[in-house]
Amino acid sequence: VPGRVLFSGLDPRDAAAVVAALDAAKIPYSLDAGGTAITVAGDQVDRARLMLAEQDLPKAGNVGFEVFSEQSFGLTEFAQKVNYRRALQGELERTIAALDPVSSVRVHITQPDRAVFADEKIPRTASVTLELRSGRELSDRQVGAVRHLVSAAVEGLSPGDVTVVTTDGALLSRGGADEANTAALDYEVDLERDLEQRLTRLLERTVGADGVEVTVAADVNFSHTDTTEETYDPEQSAIRSESLQESRESASGTERPGGVAGSEANQPAAASGGGSAGGEASKMVRSRAYEINRTVVHTVGPKAQLVRLTVAALVDGTYTTPEGGGEPVYAPRTNAELAEMQAVVENAMGFNSARGDRVKIASAPFRDRRDPHTVATIATQPVAPWMVAAGGLGLFAVVAAMLMTRRRKQRALVPEILRLPSTVGEAEAALARVEAGAPRAALPGLPAAIAESPEGARERVLALASADPERTADIIRGWIRADEPA
Repeated sequence: VPGRVLFSGLDPRDAAAVVAALDAAKIPYSLDAGGTAITVAGDQVDRARLMLAEQDLPKAGNVGFEVFSEQSFGLTEFAQKVNYRRALQGELERTIAALDPVSSVRVHITQPDRAVFADEKIPRTASVTLELRSGRELSDRQVGAVRHLVSAAVEGLSPGDVTVVTTDGALLSRGGADEANTAALDYEVDLERDLEQRLTRLLERTVGADGVEVTVAADVNFSHTDTTEETYDPEQSAIRSESLQESRESASGTERPGGVAGSEANQPAAASGGGSAGGEASKMVRSRAYEINRTVVHTVGPKAQLVRLTVAALVDGTYTTPEGGGEPVYAPRTNAELAEMQAVVENAMGFNSARGDRVKIASAPFRDRRDPHTVATIATQPVAPWMVAAGGLGLFAVVAAMLMTRRRKQRALVPEILRLPSTVGEAEAALARVEAGAPRAALPGLPAAIAESPEGARERVLALASADPERTADIIRGWIRADEPA
């Protein structure tokens, strides 16, 4: 039974575990590719995979959260934390290894102790080591995706604290100012390329393919602004709160003290002054609080603000073939045509004169353009509907003819087989005469195709037998019955 690959690209630990399981199940195997690939018999592949899946093999690298499948009550809190970190690292490795360019991956996460004070807190960090497949690379966006993936899976970890390197020692992630500069440059380049492609497609509809070259320069301001504005309007005020307090005192029937105040009045021999008898006193306190109209505006500016756009475009001219024949004669675009193109480009790019945008379109011959006259002619001539219909009918006729020819060939094979000699002896004698180079007259029972090519008689018989195996089997059964004694 031919062998089939059971697993390939295995980790040495997984390969050892799989081999031990196959030995226990008494399934023959062979190791290839330096022990990273295991091959078993073709009829044992499904059974082996089901058996290994039951044992959770292969584990595909580091251990994951299955480390907690077996609970141990004797583990300390420190050991539990270490196991959790190992499991988290293993799960991240399995997820990142699913990326197409990645062959293998290792993830390391730091786990600092909790700090009592906020200013003593140590941030978490992580490192990712990638082994890429031969000839494959990771783009900046894919590296950013890996960093965000790791940071999202670890509590308190920011993407800027994740370092990504390759096994060759190349640093793929850049942090701080380098990362911000790279992101700003990518945004600016993407903006310029998008505008260039849009304007090129727009102008090629008129000029023709490969007849336009557009370059866009974008000036983008990446300074982030955060403004808070608070204004007061003294002309507009309103009563926010008002309180009124009133108190009254009555002194009827009693003599109110009077006289000179001081130490002499307190002496026993001092003459007391006259006082007033009777009367009433009242007090009222009114309090009002006014609120002045106040406006608070908090403005967060965009992270990227377009300052200015500059567009430069070169368009090919027109080509006219002389009446007497010869090379086409080039003629530049007229000023009216260039003005129309400029107006179209300005509307497509969102031209803003207050922003300082500039657009320049010029006409020049393209030296490396492939047969511009032919390209322009094909682009300007519409395809008639009857040509499309004729092409479709022609394609249908060709396909029908091919199917009919194939059926005729298949039907023609059966009469040739039926015209073969009816006994084994006659067939062997006929083949012997063919191999000996006998003329056509000496082969009365042989098909014309075999008689015309004696050297290919055996191959022809084999081809006829392969074309209709059921009919061939019936003929051979007839030969066997004819040779049996009555």
